[in-house]
Amino acid sequence: MKKTLNIHSKTIAYQGFFKIELVDYQHSLYQGGMSPKIRRELFNRGQAVVVLLYDLTKQCVVLIEQCRAGALEQAIISQHDHQAWLIEPVAGMIDEGETAQQACEREVLEEAGIALKDFEYISQFYPSPGGSSEILHLYAAQLDSDQLAEFSGLEHEVEDIRIIKLAFSQAKQRLLNGEFNVASTIIGLQWLFFQRLIS
Repeated sequence: MKKTLNIHSKTIAYQGFFKIELVDYQHSLYQGGMSPKIRRELFNRGQAVVVLLYDLTKQCVVLIEQCRAGALEQAIISQHDHQAWLIEPVAGMIDEGETAQQACEREVLEEAGIALKDFEYISQFYPSPGGSSEILHLYAAQLDSDQLAEFSGLEHEVEDIRIIKLAFSQAKQRLLNGEFNVASTIIGLQWLFFQRLIS
């Protein structure tokens, strides 16, 4: 089957901290012909990096915890405010004119307070392709966790971040128990425990 895509129009429906586009398109069908014209709202977030930090010497993984806008509604519905605080790897948008590697360096410095240069590429993926164009580039980096402060984040970006160090054994058990609820955390830890650290 030859896959064909026709984008008829793309307009900005909202421009704020993020951008929402209104897209009209058609695509080829598996059994022949083209689909009817489809209209979708597309959350356009661009591309971002995710960096899983870990310390082989201390046998621990380093994650960050912060209040996240995407978790607010569920926290309010469940009447458990603490559920708005999520545990995840360092992450951030790739700025215009910036490489993924440069974004990794900047975000690790901003969110973990440490300067690193050596990042291992793992994969890239769409976290929510049904309505968002965002692509995440997942990396990993080793560090000396003793150099980390307890808290970090940029004040002018209203970042209030707690650094979390989890022993490999504890992080792996929490992963297997299904206790993490952020996709990049789960994917990063699966890579660490089931690809990087296997003997």
